[in-house]
Amino acid sequence: MSEAIIFLNGNAPEEDELRKISKKTAGKQVICADGAYRYLDGKILPDVVIGDFDSVDEALINKNCEIVKLSPEKDYTDGHVCMDCALDRGAKTVSVYGAFGGRPDHAYSNLSLLYQAKSRGAAAQLIGEGFTVTLESGSIVKSVAPGATVSLVPFLESAHILSTEGLKYPMKNVTLGRLHILGISNTAEKPVIKVEAEGELLVFIENI
Repeated sequence: MSEAIIFLNGNAPEEDELRKISKKTAGKQVICADGAYRYLDGKILPDVVIGDFDSVDEALINKNCEIVKLSPEKDYTDGHVCMDCALDRGAKTVSVYGAFGGRPDHAYSNLSLLYQAKSRGAAAQLIGEGFTVTLESGSIVKSVAPGATVSLVPFLESAHILSTEGLKYPMKNVTLGRLHILGISNTAEKPVIKVEAEGELLVFIENI
């Protein structure tokens, strides 16, 4: 399937958001980490549940779900394995929910899922905490709600912003680095923003 949805065991989407997501699952591969099954149960039926099942009893999983059981002593996070599963099954676009909140180390490492997808030719987005996060480079065009907060953050050591359009605080020939992340908390002034960038750039867009 060319589209996949992944649910992780961070902060769960709100009930109304889960209802909206459930209406968009047709024709998409739905994959969840074991702990995320608890908030999906009775709302969205995953195709695959992945994990070591330390967060939920395997016996409680719906029998129609494929189960991929991992060893508790593993080299990859459940999120990484979920993303690999989606990509191995042909996903070209992946939406990830529940990537934020909970343990801060997991929330930080989940940003790397965007790079994991991009390195294999797929586009991924993390959705949660009121924001959609993507990993971009080159010519970036995004539809946004005017007034939404937009933050541009280097994924690696630095990223170079050649120019921006549609933002309250324009940027031209600016290098974003770890020491001074100048791109935090900009504001969209138009329904479409454009960014020309060199390097790997995390784009945070407020969902309003």
